[in-house]
Amino acid sequence: MKPPRAESLDEVPGAPPFGAVLCRLGDLPPRGSKSFQFRDGRLRYDIFIQRWDDKVYAYRDACPHLKLPLDWRRGHFLDIEGQHIQCGHHGARFRVEDGLCIDGPCKGEYLTPVRITVRGDEILVA
Repeated sequence: MKPPRAESLDEVPGAPPFGAVLCRLGDLPPRGSKSFQFRDGRLRYDIFIQRWDDKVYAYRDACPHLKLPLDWRRGHFLDIEGQHIQCGHHGARFRVEDGLCIDGPCKGEYLTPVRITVRGDEILVA
């Protein structure tokens, strides 16, 4: 299975527009994450940004297995060893750099990436 196409927040009702600042690098420790929720009426779209030392990744906050949120504690996505993203519902583990599930019921499937860009200290909608 190949990774899904990165989604643009530009297409999500209630999300900030292209070029808007989501947060700053300084808001995230070197292996920290931050979750975001966008709403338009009853529609809801959750994402999280994971800083991985000097890189930043964004994914939809939905496990490919049951589409449940991944965080095991609000805004915490890494496993206890701090090496992989882990689903808090059934323990599936994903590589940070590409969202590939390496262990669990959705092994071989991917998290859905979300387009972002980093400009200086700002993480922006791309």
